[in-house]
Amino acid sequence: MKIGFLLLSSLFSCALALPARGADLVFGVSTGSAMPMTRFHRDELTGGLLKDVGDALAHELNVRPRYLTLPRKRVESALENGTVDLLCDLRPEWLDGKRWQWSDTVFSNKQIIVGRVDTAPLSTLRALAGARTGTITGYRYPALERELGRQFVRDDTASDDLNLRKLLRRRFDYMLTNSLYYDYQRRAHAERVRLSRTALTVEHFDTYCALPPNGKLTLAQVNRALLALRKNGKMQAILESYQPAN
Repeated sequence: MKIGFLLLSSLFSCALALPARGADLVFGVSTGSAMPMTRFHRDELTGGLLKDVGDALAHELNVRPRYLTLPRKRVESALENGTVDLLCDLRPEWLDGKRWQWSDTVFSNKQIIVGRVDTAPLSTLRALAGARTGTITGYRYPALERELGRQFVRDDTASDDLNLRKLLRRRFDYMLTNSLYYDYQRRAHAERVRLSRTALTVEHFDTYCALPPNGKLTLAQVNRALLALRKNGKMQAILESYQPAN
């Protein structure tokens, strides 16, 4: 009887920890990203990997997803003041707060330096010294900052798409981006034949979801939902749906 009572008490406590069915779960999304991560229409998130994964996570958690789009510099303050419940596709060193809880891996990616077909491919990070480089406002690039110091010359803009436009218009010869974005654009962009196939890898990295310690969800609930998406094949199916045919 005592074991049965303890089991029922544990199940009841878990049930209390879950958000009410149909409750809103607010994801913060940076407007600095672009397809395949995000598609926006008039500042509303309408598609992309982050929306599809967010929708799938919310389904596993029995909650209703909402997406709040914010400039990159404001996403952490939104988590701090409770405006959003979850930030995904981030790493601890990209945020200032040390109290955030971090989920298991959501995406595996690479930070890369790319150029046009008419620019010389880079063989080392040092070769970028002094060259104006396309970067995103509010983003941190610790590997380049360590390697180049003041010779890391940033040319900031609001998103990957704007950087790619500037690259193609010869505003600079190189830009920093990630392989998920660039591989997609090399297949889908209208001017893809001008994009070099050669990319210099800065670093491999995984990204995670950040959540506050006393938010709507526990870290265990988020991790269980992520694991379920991997086991049932939904995560792989979402990733494959953003790999267009040549």
